[in-house]
Amino acid sequence: MKFATKLSLGCITLLSCALCAAGLILTGKSFSGSLETTRAAMQAQQAKEKYTLERCIFTAAETNTLFSTNTMVENYTLATAAQQYAEQTADANSGLALWVNGAYTLYSNLPTALPRAVQMQAVSNGADHWQLAHCAGHWYLLLSQPLDIPGVQADMLCSYDVTSVFATRNAQLRAWLAASTALLALGGAAAVLFSRLVTRPLTTLQSASEKIAAGQYTERTQVQTNDEIGVLSRSFDAMAAAVETKIGEMDETLQSQKDFIAAFTHEVKTPMTAMLGYADLMRAAPDDADLQRESANYIYHETRRLEELSRRLLALMGLDAADRLTPEPVSDRSLLNQVVRSLPQGSTPVPRIIACDCAVQVDRALWVDMLRNLTINAQRACKGIAGAAITLRCQQQGSTAVFTVADTGCGIPAADLPRVTEAFYMVDKSRNRADGGSGIGLALCTRIAQAHGTQLQIDSTEGVGTTVTVSVPILSPDDLPAADADGKEQP
Repeated sequence: MKFATKLSLGCITLLSCALCAAGLILTGKSFSGSLETTRAAMQAQQAKEKYTLERCIFTAAETNTLFSTNTMVENYTLATAAQQYAEQTADANSGLALWVNGAYTLYSNLPTALPRAVQMQAVSNGADHWQLAHCAGHWYLLLSQPLDIPGVQADMLCSYDVTSVFATRNAQLRAWLAASTALLALGGAAAVLFSRLVTRPLTTLQSASEKIAAGQYTERTQVQTNDEIGVLSRSFDAMAAAVETKIGEMDETLQSQKDFIAAFTHEVKTPMTAMLGYADLMRAAPDDADLQRESANYIYHETRRLEELSRRLLALMGLDAADRLTPEPVSDRSLLNQVVRSLPQGSTPVPRIIACDCAVQVDRALWVDMLRNLTINAQRACKGIAGAAITLRCQQQGSTAVFTVADTGCGIPAADLPRVTEAFYMVDKSRNRADGGSGIGLALCTRIAQAHGTQLQIDSTEGVGTTVTVSVPILSPDDLPAADADGKEQP
């Protein structure tokens, strides 16, 4: 069952219960009030009738000299007086009965349909007690009063037809039923419209979620309301946007992984194929010393390159965990000097160092490795260019130390610049491979920077040069070790 249907049925049910309860309460109060008013009026009337009946009995007794000696005459006198009184006050809606000793009647004009047991019960209850009786389609109010007659236990039992009170109640119930039916019809229609209005945004949310589940990540609800459903819709749209972004990132990551695997396969397969070829030549011509030497040199060179590739890959994977860092306070000059000392012997051009003598907190080994890789890339970019130069610089900008590796080499084409930090991506593949490059250096530098909570910024113009910057917070000089504070280089 749909939520809208449940909501409509719930509203209709509540409305029905409310109308029924209201009808019963109002009708019950009206009926109780009418019945109480009628009872009070009948009791007052019975009190008057009791007094009048007693006067009639005493009057009849005064004319009967045998009143005090003959019991049969006494009963006759009582019955005659009761009959005469009843005939004088005859009323179709009331009746009178004269009971003696609570056991038998001397006179009665009560409706014949009234059971004797009901009459006796009413008499035995005594004065100030009222009783309702239903018989032959009529409702009767029974009231009993004892008569004050010397030597005789007599009770006057009166019945009053109160069918009209019950008829009024039934008419009120029928009227309320008709009104409730009309109100229920209007309320039901309003409930259906209300439920549809309320659930329409939920239906939109359901449709959007189904489309997103089917792969339509651009789907949005666009529900513009100021209630909780509107807030839910905006939260859903924000979630959908986040999902779309994450899916896009996952697609990019997947594509990057595919490219990585393809590049890695190519990077490893090419030298391995050549190494196998040279190994076959060595086996085929064991007596050719020149061929043996050439093959051994190639195998050695490619083995060293594969070793360096594996080292860098392990370093790249090892940076996935931030807890692998061991930051320590160190001076910028000590770092820059260590970078220059770590460069391969004979590599040119030799970088020029410009330090500002500030203190930073980094993982010394990783930071030096990052700057070293950037410097080696700069040296490769300067190869074959007369007058090309490299500058290693650290300058203070406010509370930040900005490390810069700048060269005046060949530069990076604008089309290649967005991808140079991808693993195995090389601008000039043949040149980089000839220089021992693998395309991992900048990717590793990027990961090292990210592990320190910062980012590489690469600015390059083809034919002019490249500048790479990375920034970290500055520490107080008091935090430096003694060797660094004195400006000495660390081993």
